[in-house]
Amino acid sequence: MIEDLFDALGPRVAAEMGARRERVTPALITGSPDEAAAEFAQQARTLCGNEGRVAVLQDARTALAAGHLCVQALGEVGLPPHAHTLSDADGHGPVCDDLTKQHLLAALPAFDLLVGVGSGVISDLAKWVAYERDRPAAVFATAASMNGYTAANVAPSIDGVKSLFVARAHRVVATSPEILARAPKRMTTAGLGDVIAKWVSTADWRMNQLLFGEPYSGAVASIIDEVERIYLERPEAIAAGDARAVSGVFRALVFSGCAMTLQGSSLPASGGEHLISHALDMRAHAEGVSHDLHGRQVGVATLFVAALYQYVLELAAPSWVTGPLPLDRTGWGVLADAVAPHHDKQGRRMAAACEQLRDPAVWERLRSTLAPTLPAPERIKHVLKEANAAHRIDHLGIDRDRFVWAVLNGAQMRERFTSLDLAWAAGVLPDAVDEIVDTWLL
Repeated sequence: MIEDLFDALGPRVAAEMGARRERVTPALITGSPDEAAAEFAQQARTLCGNEGRVAVLQDARTALAAGHLCVQALGEVGLPPHAHTLSDADGHGPVCDDLTKQHLLAALPAFDLLVGVGSGVISDLAKWVAYERDRPAAVFATAASMNGYTAANVAPSIDGVKSLFVARAHRVVATSPEILARAPKRMTTAGLGDVIAKWVSTADWRMNQLLFGEPYSGAVASIIDEVERIYLERPEAIAAGDARAVSGVFRALVFSGCAMTLQGSSLPASGGEHLISHALDMRAHAEGVSHDLHGRQVGVATLFVAALYQYVLELAAPSWVTGPLPLDRTGWGVLADAVAPHHDKQGRRMAAACEQLRDPAVWERLRSTLAPTLPAPERIKHVLKEANAAHRIDHLGIDRDRFVWAVLNGAQMRERFTSLDLAWAAGVLPDAVDEIVDTWLL
């Protein structure tokens, strides 16, 4: 089955965002593995023509999951591709960073279409490299693990710092429910953690609208609402690997990526909870150790942030703290100098927010706007637990001190004002972190 993805987002989006239609991935393909690969190849030929040059980017695992199908299908429509398999490094899979991008720019031959076969890293690298070459990209998704498939954004590490780079969305996204259901369950639950973050990231988005005039769209914010019930009503189906539930998570992730693309930023799907995950990734990189999947970390961080928001919004009249957050050079290690400029920008943004928040009317308007939109942490805990997703710190393979460090330092690495910044400004952090962890994350 092939869908026009913009039309699938619904009439409300069409009415409000019609002028941005061209930003969105045009085609979403689903079907059996063979059917999806065959339709994907036909769409590839439409994108680059009968004489087009196609390169396929994959890793050792995704080559087995779907790469061989894509290569065969492309050859059958007269587009025999150049297949490039990224090697693992130091026992870990490939990463999306500036060094890998440079390697691919040098290693890949000229192409008219770059096809990624995989999930987060492969998808982002394909978008990034294709953008650098000024060519389109497409992706065959092998796991319901993250929301970047239809996002124009790329989330690489640049000089070791988790960054955000705006490229172009894939022109085609394809997958098969059978392939998604066969993916490791940890990857599916990572996708659940990534998409469930929308419950709290939307509050960050509204806050940036109220304080800084960031454009906000109710239509974009509601994009994934219609598909949430597929997995939220029976999260245990995700734990069982039910193909319909897993496909529901994938569809929500696809819609979430469209929301970011339409809005032109990551605000519809990423807030303070993502900064906690990014901080964990960066510290692991600095120390040369492994870390868990991004979405699994985001899920645990979403639970924390939901409880943190409760603490902050219960305050009738905070004493706003305007001083800059401390920069933990020891914790950031070799990345401290790279983080420092972002820390400086964050300090200026927090001071600007506090200047407004000292007005009781502004604070009351913020409280009354955000409180009704936020889920209770009990609900997030239930969904994650029933899905057999990470919902405790030890599920991430780290200790309490490392997670607390990420909470207390995550805000330093991004200028955007999030739940973490608000909690620092209101005086809730650092003191409340231990109680929240003890109550919800152990």
